[in-house]
Amino acid sequence: MKLLNLINKKVHIIGINGIGMSALAVYLKKNKIDVSGSDIASNSNTKILERNGIPVQIGHKPSNVRGKDMIFYSTAIKDNPEIDAAKKSNIPFYNRSKLLQLICNDKFTIVVTGSHGKTTTTSMLGHLLVCSGLSPTIITGGIMNNFGQNIYLTDSNYVVVEADESDGTVFKLNPKILIYLNVDKEHLDYYKSYTKLKAKIKTYIKKVSKNSLVILNNDDIFLQKLSNISKNIITYGKSIKSNYYYKIDKLTEKDSNFNFFQQNEKKITKIKSPLLGEHNIQNLCAIMAVIKHLNIQISNKDVMNFKGIQRRMNTLGKIKNSILVDDYAHHPTEIQKLIEVCKLYKNKDFFLIIEPHRFSRLNDLYSDYIKILKNIKNLIILKTYSAGESFEKNMKDSKNLVNDLNVLSNNKVSYIDTYDELFKLLDTLVNAKNSKIIVAAGAGSISAQMRFFYESRKY
Repeated sequence: MKLLNLINKKVHIIGINGIGMSALAVYLKKNKIDVSGSDIASNSNTKILERNGIPVQIGHKPSNVRGKDMIFYSTAIKDNPEIDAAKKSNIPFYNRSKLLQLICNDKFTIVVTGSHGKTTTTSMLGHLLVCSGLSPTIITGGIMNNFGQNIYLTDSNYVVVEADESDGTVFKLNPKILIYLNVDKEHLDYYKSYTKLKAKIKTYIKKVSKNSLVILNNDDIFLQKLSNISKNIITYGKSIKSNYYYKIDKLTEKDSNFNFFQQNEKKITKIKSPLLGEHNIQNLCAIMAVIKHLNIQISNKDVMNFKGIQRRMNTLGKIKNSILVDDYAHHPTEIQKLIEVCKLYKNKDFFLIIEPHRFSRLNDLYSDYIKILKNIKNLIILKTYSAGESFEKNMKDSKNLVNDLNVLSNNKVSYIDTYDELFKLLDTLVNAKNSKIIVAAGAGSISAQMRFFYESRKY
């Protein structure tokens, strides 16, 4: 099946308001495919869909699929009356990965994947390729501030796409260029073990690299071991043994400055980036490897004109002497990188608010959370955001985390059970005289709550 087969078909998407599905829906619409969708609730993506002429039904019910020719559904969807109705009516239905496959087929596809940093890397790469004149279609898992939505559509043969490991989607794609940023203990609820995840990645990289270019992070211990399994693999990182490598010049709260090198070449490329922290320099090194491979030109002005992604170290604003920041970090590794960036803010007290995401993730990575958080001076931990998971016996939750941290740490860790309690604490903090940065991190409702708090108090 090809995307052309969907023209003149009525396509319905279940879970259409999700950040990934909404982008694919817009792609279908722009390619003159009759598309509709449904979801359990409205959100900011609903407005984007409606602006693009895509009708969205709130609530899942069998009547939503009546008269449809094909169904695609988000992998977040489990038991669903619309899928049941499709089965009864013999309407073909597929998950998100199939739709992404159809879009990427017959295109020069650049896939960005890994455990962390995918959205920002995909967006920056897409932005720079637009600046270069290649003007690819860009599909991401976040809202790109340069384009105002999670997809940038063109008629170019190039597609830059963020592909997720969480449901195995990436392993079904066959890109021309594959960037693998890193491998971490993530999505173990799907893969059952870290060993199985790594085995899957190894098999995939070996397969893709036979006919395509694979770009691997040479600073990642696991990926480093895979760098010699094919002649079509190149590496990047801090190590001078990498095909492309970097040396940090200066990191500040405003920008990152580094030198970029290509192995066996004397030329030094000085780069200034608006993205903060060494992890973003590392990801930009991967992007530069693509730029070099495609033999295209970009300027440092192009790099500095990148406006970032919503929910990635996103400054909401300032209330009195306090800067409020919203970030998506929800894995211990991501939280660690966030902490490193916040240390760049000199002469400001740092307050970190964490909303743990999923009981399974908290339990799988409990010791990592302890290790990373035990030395944070001003730490507030919210009730665990379940994301639809059930709390089971012998599981640990946020209260356990706070109790253990208070035993192991010299700092007092606060537990917050409700957003009302959080708002009271935030009011106390922002009304204090000392200069501070307050960062809220998590993949659940914390972002919306922080935005509400800021908007209601900024005047």
